[in-house]
Amino acid sequence: MKKSILFIAYDFPPILSPESIQVQRRAITLARNGHRVHVLTSCEQPDFEFLDEELSRDHENLTIHRINKLPAEKWLHYLYGGLEITDRKFWWKFPAAKAAINIIREFKVDTLYTHSTPLVNHLAGLAVKETDRKLHWTAHFSDPWTLNPYIKYRTCLQKKINKLYEKTVITRADTITVTSQKTRDLFIKGLGAEPAKTKVLPHVYDPDLYTRKKSDTGKKIVAHTGNIYGLRSVAPFIEAVKKVRPDNLEFHFYGRMKDDERKLAEEKCPGHIKIFSPVPYLESVRVLSEADILMVVDAPLKDSPFFPSKLADYIGAGKPVAALTPLSSTTTDIIRSIQKDLLVADSSDVPSIAALIRRMGNVNSSTLIDEGKNIYNMNNSYDKIREALID
Repeated sequence: MKKSILFIAYDFPPILSPESIQVQRRAITLARNGHRVHVLTSCEQPDFEFLDEELSRDHENLTIHRINKLPAEKWLHYLYGGLEITDRKFWWKFPAAKAAINIIREFKVDTLYTHSTPLVNHLAGLAVKETDRKLHWTAHFSDPWTLNPYIKYRTCLQKKINKLYEKTVITRADTITVTSQKTRDLFIKGLGAEPAKTKVLPHVYDPDLYTRKKSDTGKKIVAHTGNIYGLRSVAPFIEAVKKVRPDNLEFHFYGRMKDDERKLAEEKCPGHIKIFSPVPYLESVRVLSEADILMVVDAPLKDSPFFPSKLADYIGAGKPVAALTPLSSTTTDIIRSIQKDLLVADSSDVPSIAALIRRMGNVNSSTLIDEGKNIYNMNNSYDKIREALID
């Protein structure tokens, strides 16, 4: 039976973010399979967001509803950013919930989907669920909430408020979806989520975006797309490259890098590491298509539950994937499932990274197992999405 479904997602094209791209892929997948999909999202020119008009896509079963920009929207970001209740977009809860209730009534919506980040999407969903307990609500978490090591609350009160909201969302939602088995385990063991209603809905790639080209530079190009920030560091990697100085490898980083690490790369490995400015999303996919090896850089977090969305795009490119990541991470689990060779080194261990660099020099296309990557193909994701949102 085909459903009428409402997505509440602040991030949606033309916003350029991993969340925006993944939400759109789920919406398009449902629309292609005959469901009527409504997406409630931010205005066309939201503050503090990078925009990429080339991301926008249409479908006859997809309708986009936008919240008009509030007069003081920019200042609300600053206000709620300081309060640290969910995130700086906490104000979005109020206009989003009001608009969602009207859309549900007008279009007879029977299924609700909220996607974080931002986390406040779930609070809008919670407010909507309170008005209609029969409405099936799926809350998707790309990352953990209060158990996210990247989030540090300044006071115990702020953490307590967030934990209360988190517990309420997890309890009231009919289905909880997360991107990895490790995150599912974290929600069940650490937050008391019901196992039966907590499911894995991984990131996916769009196979139509890739050109399948190969570089012709004479060296193998190892590419990384995205910013290096927070707990992530390439300082150990730079030291390893300096130690090995591979003749047949060239490392390309597209995105922002910490100033001290950029200087370190320029000083110690000028012939091996090249750093480029961030590129639009579709251009980044071209970069992946033309590279020989693709590299993930994770933070050195034991048992890391994070599934980097760029890893799904890497898988779609059909190239060998190497990772600087803990051996107990979700990234390691995924690479183990798609490749014959586990090209992984601990992100903080210089000798291990040096050994991985030497192995990269001998990597060829047979490293990848195509069958293992099929579950991350957008075109094969409908059954999982239907199970999580509808069944």
